[in-house]
Amino acid sequence: MKNKPQIRKAKIAVSLAIVFLVSSVAGNHSFGGEPGSEPNVLAKPDAFETLVNPSCSHCRDEAKRRAGELKSDDRVLAWTRGYSEGGAIPIRFFLAPYRVISDSYGVFVYDPDAGFARGYAPSYEFRFHGWRDGVMVMKHKDGTLFSTLTGLAFEGPRKGTRLQPIPTVVSNWGSWLEHYPNAVAYHMFDKYQPKEIPTTVNPDSLATRRKSDPRLETDCSVLGVWTGKSARAYPIDGLNRVGFIADEIDGQPLVVLWEPMTQTASAYRPIASQPRKFLGPRPDATGVSKPDAGSLLPPGAAPLPPRSLTLHAAAGAAGGPFEDAETKSQWDVAGRCVKGELLGWTLEWVDSVQVKWFAWSAEYPQTSIHGAQSQPAPTKPTTDVAKKAKEIAGTSEFLRLLPKPFASVVAIDPQARTITLQMDGEKESKAWPIEPDAEIKCEGWWGRLEQFKPGDKVWVWLKLDRKKQPMSIVMLADEISRYEIQNLIGKVLKEKPTITRKEFEPRQEAQRAWLRKTWMDNGLPGTLTFHHIFSGEVEVALDHEAMRWGRSLSPGDTVTLLAAPPIKGVVKVVTPWRERTILRIVVGELESSELKIGQRLNVRMTPPPESVDASPYPPDMDRPRSRTERIEWFLASTYCNCFISKSICTGHFYTLASCNPNGCGTPNYRRSQVAKMIDQGMTDRQILDELSKTEGPLLLRPHLLP
Repeated sequence: MKNKPQIRKAKIAVSLAIVFLVSSVAGNHSFGGEPGSEPNVLAKPDAFETLVNPSCSHCRDEAKRRAGELKSDDRVLAWTRGYSEGGAIPIRFFLAPYRVISDSYGVFVYDPDAGFARGYAPSYEFRFHGWRDGVMVMKHKDGTLFSTLTGLAFEGPRKGTRLQPIPTVVSNWGSWLEHYPNAVAYHMFDKYQPKEIPTTVNPDSLATRRKSDPRLETDCSVLGVWTGKSARAYPIDGLNRVGFIADEIDGQPLVVLWEPMTQTASAYRPIASQPRKFLGPRPDATGVSKPDAGSLLPPGAAPLPPRSLTLHAAAGAAGGPFEDAETKSQWDVAGRCVKGELLGWTLEWVDSVQVKWFAWSAEYPQTSIHGAQSQPAPTKPTTDVAKKAKEIAGTSEFLRLLPKPFASVVAIDPQARTITLQMDGEKESKAWPIEPDAEIKCEGWWGRLEQFKPGDKVWVWLKLDRKKQPMSIVMLADEISRYEIQNLIGKVLKEKPTITRKEFEPRQEAQRAWLRKTWMDNGLPGTLTFHHIFSGEVEVALDHEAMRWGRSLSPGDTVTLLAAPPIKGVVKVVTPWRERTILRIVVGELESSELKIGQRLNVRMTPPPESVDASPYPPDMDRPRSRTERIEWFLASTYCNCFISKSICTGHFYTLASCNPNGCGTPNYRRSQVAKMIDQGMTDRQILDELSKTEGPLLLRPHLLP
């Protein structure tokens, strides 16, 4: 990049007057074409002019220069390390018209057809060339052809070598200007006019595509990660749900960060290095500067070794959306500490790029896929019982069948346990019965019907009869609870912004306190499921909401069944069963004679410490169990974390034990995960810690993916 504005713009010589096809000598691909066929290169070097060595400025200055044209939501390709904390390139003004920029800050490429933009080490010697397998190709001065996605040379004198990628992310101009106003930007002379981002696929690019890997949809957006040994794809749809992923590739930890406001993803090793100040480029004739290790900041600081960190999502944090456990410092999606003890430190970037699946899988045919798609297929049932169960149950999920409309409350009758609703899009209101054990959610937590009032917006799930006609309500949630269930707190929907995390948390905490007092006064809600009058034993299935308190009970604890009159009993067995908790209770000889199987029955117990509610760990963890019982305990204590959306995965909301293993691979995958860790001698706590790192925060709470 030039340091003076009055410098000519480089022109590209047109080396070819016609379009022609040349065969590449790349390795075999796993999908598309005939067996053993090679991908084709469509050479069309005159399709896009390459921009070489444009003049530079800074974001704050260019924001003033083109204030009326630069939009806050303009997409930018930002490099995140080096002089002045990197820089940002507005795509509409530079990369949409030119596609390749050869500069002393980097070689920057943009391929809208394959859905990516990224950067490589500086050079003036690259030019746009054409397409191969639907991915843009550039050509070096020496004649070598490189994939712009992988940086791999597939033809020419440097075949087999790979360009050095530089840390880049795709973000928004407004966000980058706010957080990095001093970052480098290109001087936006009048000749740089915006060109809208293409909305249709370039036919020349499309002509080179081969059949896409069928594991994901062709145009599915992923974050592709290449470690130098292994490739892995993280579907953006799933990443948008969880916000943060702790993973391990090649035996090394890796974190994937997601910024929902700018739709930005990137990957890092959780290893931080202290801040340094770098010089601006001093390029030679080829655009390459001498290596610069940078000087430590603040000046005179003593050199410190890199620090290994444990990162996690920190929703609602003021300075950044991620936090490390060691210092509580906050980090942004660029991998830079923005607040706290480690201010200015940076994480070790891992080669990663947001890209369409067809392109990533074409370049990395052996790529794995994070999440449900990459999990091994469930073991085929080998017993007659399993085979017959599958024939009856099929592969569908319970929640897939249920209507889940939005509605407004017209009236409530807690005594009759009915609610009158005006369904969205319907003219007439209707009174609906609520199932005795229905999930009722208020303020982002469990609640009671009497907490609703006319005018409330609600989300309801309707139970169907055998003719698939709606008959009653099995889940009722207010608007805030719907946001909490679908992981939408702090996000912006098309219709309106949701509640912020700062607004939400006090309201949820107040609801939790209210429900705790309700449990103390009225007991835990449940259903009588077994009654043996001759032995004096009963079984009560506690509702989902009572999971923490119910599972904190131990054999020998005393409880009271709130019948009329109350019945005292002693807990004999506590068994997790999906989202429910089964209590086997011993009572007096004739105390239970009037109880009826199926009746609703509350169980009052001595309140456990508040830490039982606050702890991330289940209260019945590490109790003596057989190997098989431990495995099934994990399924009944954690939730499915597959990427199935549309609010249809039963295991997302009712624990992983409720997933249909005939249709979802996650239950058997989790069983195999847990079994291996048990066989390694790990405790329940150690296993949960490991699962939380790899599977994310939704592992331990009911949720759904919209």
